[in-house]
Amino acid sequence: MAKDAEGSVLTRRLLELTWKPGKIVLQTELLIVAYFVLLIAYWIAPSSPGAGWFASVIVFLGRVIAYFIVLLGMTAVAKMTLADLRGKDPLPARAAFSAALGKIKDVVASPIKIFALLAGLAVFHVVIDLVGKIPFVGELAWMFSPVFTFPLGIAMVAVILVLVFGAMILPTIIILGKEGPVSELIDFLRRNTVKFAGHFLIALAVAVITLIVLVWAISLSNAVSGRIMGDKLLFIQNRVPLWLQRTPGQALTYIVTGLRWGPMYRMVEDPKAFRWTLYVAGFVYGVIMWLIHMSFWGFVAVNFSVAGTLSYVGLTGESGEEEKAEPAPPAPPAAEKEEKKPAPAEEPKKAAPKKEPAPKKEEKPAEGEKKPKK
Repeated sequence: MAKDAEGSVLTRRLLELTWKPGKIVLQTELLIVAYFVLLIAYWIAPSSPGAGWFASVIVFLGRVIAYFIVLLGMTAVAKMTLADLRGKDPLPARAAFSAALGKIKDVVASPIKIFALLAGLAVFHVVIDLVGKIPFVGELAWMFSPVFTFPLGIAMVAVILVLVFGAMILPTIIILGKEGPVSELIDFLRRNTVKFAGHFLIALAVAVITLIVLVWAISLSNAVSGRIMGDKLLFIQNRVPLWLQRTPGQALTYIVTGLRWGPMYRMVEDPKAFRWTLYVAGFVYGVIMWLIHMSFWGFVAVNFSVAGTLSYVGLTGESGEEEKAEPAPPAPPAAEKEEKKPAPAEEPKKAAPKKEPAPKKEEKPAEGEKKPKK
């Protein structure tokens, strides 16, 4: 399996093990759950200017929960990838998800420590900035803040990178049942920094190229539909609910097509805005397009999960207890052969009639006893 971590081999294996419908569907389902968690967090967060910090806390908690949900899906994908690497039959998505649920404690406890560190650094930064709000004295003290805030910024970036890399490596570490997943993650990154960076760049390149091609396909399809349907297509697209237009793929769509950031669909005056068929068509069309965009990001998550599994297994040689147990079965037959060899040697010894002359000797003294009687 170490060969799976080599450049061209890694790319080939990455494509082979990523384009699995079961993995993509499972990861997309959990991404949809995480998407609604974020929508609820943004909806709950107050929008008043005075409650900015409170809104930031709510949004941060929503992102943490969403991260846990995505990580749970990537853990299930790692379970399926390990089964593929062992050459076994494909593991069903339901069984992999059940195995990931069995590790839910580690899935939550491992990254929560990293999030706690990130929150602590952010609080320290906030305290420094609050000092700067004090009139006169605070301003004079805050002018030296870059001496502290710049290192804090570097530390926060490092923690965020650990979270990103952790999403790739932690699922495999958790599924393999390693003690102290975060410590194992940090040790792995420290020992294999350069090689893992190369693996990460390969996975990133595969994800970006694939996303560009898929989004290009959607844009080309919309261009053909727009040429044929004209304003009717825009009338339908205007009826798509806004919450269906906030997929992560929206930003990439504008990068590929050259449009600027804004609503996903261009607003056009509709002379028949209240026709119910346009609303139904817009809603159904929006849901389908939303699911397609979410599946794109399901592919991205699966891509990085598979890359993390290939990298960890290839660089450490760890592939689970099941592989270590494989050489154990041939031991019993060897032991049986050894037991069978002495068996025939003992049988002739037991079968040898050495005790037969003993009764003959007993009969002779019986005759000698008769002679004195005579």
